[in-house]
Amino acid sequence: MRSFDTSVRIFGELIHRRPLECIKIAWWWITRRRVRARNRFRAALADLPDVYRTWLWLNERRPQEGLPSSTGMRFAVHVHIAPQKEKAALAAVRSVVQQLGEQDRLYVSAAQSLPAQMLHDIAKASRTHVISEVLVTRSKALRHVMNMAAADYLLPLDAAATFVPGSLDRLAKAIQVHGKNPCVFYADQDERDLHGKRTQPWFKPKWDHDLFLAQDFMSDACAIPIDIAKLVEMDDDWPDDVAVYALLERLQKGAGHVPHHVPLIMVSVARDTWKRVSKARMEIVRAASGCPVKNGSFGTLIVQRPLPQPAPLVSVIVPTRDRLDLLEPCVWGVLQGTTYPNIELLIADNGSVEPATLTFFEKMRRHSRVKIVEWPHAYNYSAINNFAVTRSNGDYVCLLNNDTEVIAGDWLSQMMAHAVRPDVGAVGARLLYSDHSIQHAGIVVGMGNAAGHAHRGLPEGDPGYFAQALITRQATAVTGACLVVARKKFNAVGGLDEADLAIAYNDVDLCLKLHAAGWRNIYAPEAVLIHHESKSRGMDFAPEHLARYMRELRVFQSRWGTIGYRDTTHHSALDASSEIYRLKL
Repeated sequence: MRSFDTSVRIFGELIHRRPLECIKIAWWWITRRRVRARNRFRAALADLPDVYRTWLWLNERRPQEGLPSSTGMRFAVHVHIAPQKEKAALAAVRSVVQQLGEQDRLYVSAAQSLPAQMLHDIAKASRTHVISEVLVTRSKALRHVMNMAAADYLLPLDAAATFVPGSLDRLAKAIQVHGKNPCVFYADQDERDLHGKRTQPWFKPKWDHDLFLAQDFMSDACAIPIDIAKLVEMDDDWPDDVAVYALLERLQKGAGHVPHHVPLIMVSVARDTWKRVSKARMEIVRAASGCPVKNGSFGTLIVQRPLPQPAPLVSVIVPTRDRLDLLEPCVWGVLQGTTYPNIELLIADNGSVEPATLTFFEKMRRHSRVKIVEWPHAYNYSAINNFAVTRSNGDYVCLLNNDTEVIAGDWLSQMMAHAVRPDVGAVGARLLYSDHSIQHAGIVVGMGNAAGHAHRGLPEGDPGYFAQALITRQATAVTGACLVVARKKFNAVGGLDEADLAIAYNDVDLCLKLHAAGWRNIYAPEAVLIHHESKSRGMDFAPEHLARYMRELRVFQSRWGTIGYRDTTHHSALDASSEIYRLKL
C-alpha cells in the first residue's frame, strides 16, 4: 500500500510539473517507441525536487521483508546502546528482528543499566541475546559476541540506525556470489531526517585505504568475518564511537583481505552521521599511518605524510609557445612561490617567436635551476613532454601547464609526499578556476563515455559528494595540467602517447597505464593551484581542432573501452553523464 501511495504521489507531481512532457511520453509509449518513452520518463523524474524518493520508488518497490536468507549465511547482529540512545535503539532492534533468518541472532549490549520496560521489549524479540554485564564497552561486547556466536559474519549496528527492509537477505546473497574467501563487506547507506524520511544516500566507491584513513565510510554498514576478526587483538577501552572503526583498521593490517563493496543501501543512519568528529579516531589513524594527523572539514582527517630526507630532485616541465602573460607568473610561482627544496625547471619551448618571450628565455638561461629545451616541431603535447623528460635530471617528474598559477607554496611538497610511496603512480592536485570554483578534483573514467573531472564547477570549499573534493583518495586518473610521477614509473609505461594521443586524453591514458601496471593514482586535495584551463592551446571543440579531437577520442575509447565503462571510484547508482555527482534514474 505504501509503495502504491508513493507511486501516486510521484506520478501526480510529475504531471503537475511537466504536463506536456507527460503527454509526449504517453504518445511515444502508445506508438510503441518505448525505449524513447522510458528514457524521457526517467529524465523527467530526475527533474523532480525529491529525486531520492523517486530513486527508492524505482529500486526498492518490492522489499523482501521477513524472508530468511536461502544462502546458509549466518549473521550475528550486534546493537550497542549508548546513553541517550535507548529510545532509538528499539527501532534498531525491530529493524533487525523483522528480517532475521533461522540461524541469525541479535545481540544487545548497553553502556548502562537499561529500563525494565526496554529489557522486556527486547526480550520479546525472537532469537535475541542480551549481554547482561552492566557498563560494558562496545569493544568488549563485540569481542563477547564473536566468541559466543555460531555465525559467519558480525554485523555491528549503531543504536540510532536501522536496517533497510530486505537488506540482510540481499547482503547474504551478495556475499555468496562474491565467493568463499572471507573478507570484510561494506554497503551503502542513507540518512533519516527529523521527520523519519529517508534522504542523503551515500553510494560508496571501491575499497580505498587512503579514503578510509580520511573518512570512516565502513563502520555503519559492514559485515565482518568472525573467524578472522577473532584473531585480532582488541582493546577493551576503545571508545564506543570508534570501536568498530578500530577493529576494521586492525583487520586491514592483519588479515590481508581487501574489503569488498556491496552496492546496496543496507542501513539508514541518523542525520549528518557522516560528518561526525572524533578525537579517538584521530589517534587510531595516527597509530595506523605512523604520521601526524590533523582535522579536515566535514569530519574528515588529513594524514600529513613526511617527505624523505634529503628531498628528491623534481623536474618541473612547463611546455609553452609564447604567451609570456601566462608563462612568467607560472615560472616565478615555481621558482619563488614553491617551498619544496629541490627543483629544476625545464621550459619546453615549442617555437616561440615573440621578442618579449625570447628575452625572458635569455634571462632564464642564466638561472641556476632553469633549463630551456627546444622542440621546434608541430604542437604535440605528448612529444614535447616526453622529450623534456629525456633532458631532465630528476628522479621525479612534474608535468605542469603554463596556464597554472601557484597560490599555495606547499603544493609540490603535498604531491611529493604521495609520489614517493612505492605503490603510487601519478599524483594530481586540486585545481581551481580563476573564480576559485573547482576545475579538477580527480578524473572519473567513463564519464560522458570518455573521462570527466569530478565535481567540476563547484564553489571552492564545497565538499562535493560526501567531501570527496576535499579528501586524499585514490583516483582512476588525474589531469596532466599538474601531475607528479616517479621518472622510472613514467618510463616503465612508455610515457605519454605521442603517436595516437598527441593532445587529448594522453594524461588519462598515462594514468590508466600506470594503474594497469599495478600502481595507484592519488588525488591530493591539499595541493592547490589555479588553472586557467586551455588558455594557451585553445579548446578541443573549436572548429580547427574538432577533427583531431574526435580522432583521439575514438582511440582513447577503443583502447580503454570507456563507452559504458564503470569507474570503481564512481558508483553505478550515480549518473555517469554528470561531473556533479547526482543520482541516475
